[in-house]
Order: sequence, then C-alpha cells, then structure tokens
Amino acid sequence: MLNTKTAFGVALLVPLLGVAMPAEAAQKRDVNAIRADCFRQANEAAAAAGVGAAAGTTADRNAMGYSAYRACAQKNGIRP
Repeated sequence: MLNTKTAFGVALLVPLLGVAMPAEAAQKRDVNAIRADCFRQANEAAAAAGVGAAAGTTADRNAMGYSAYRACAQKNGIRP
C-alpha cells in the first residue's frame, strides 16, 4: 500500500517540477549587465549636468546621476 501511494505521489510531482523549471529559467536575467548599463546611464546624466566651479554643482551632478540610476533600475525591475 505504501509503495502505491509513493508511486502516485511521484507521478504527480514530476510533471509539476517539469512545468515549473522552464518558467524559472526564462525569468533569469543578467542583473550585473543591467546594473552596469544603469551605471553607464547615470554617469552620462551626471556628465550632461556640466562641470562648473559653483559649490552646488557636485551635489547637483550626484543627484542627477542617482535619479538616473534609480529610474533605470526601476524600469528594469531590479533593486537600486
């Protein structure tokens, strides 16, 4: 009796695992490449702010770069 229950349980479990694995593999992304692209976009946004001699310019560039990075991370569904 125990062998029949075990065989029936395995017969139900195997197809469920087979269905779940391809879906999990399809969702896998290269997060490091996405982060690198977001950092590149953030650096471009900071550089676009321009280089000035004013004291607030560095803070402004940092804020623009950080905003660009967060926007890119949210758009790609990763944690900033």
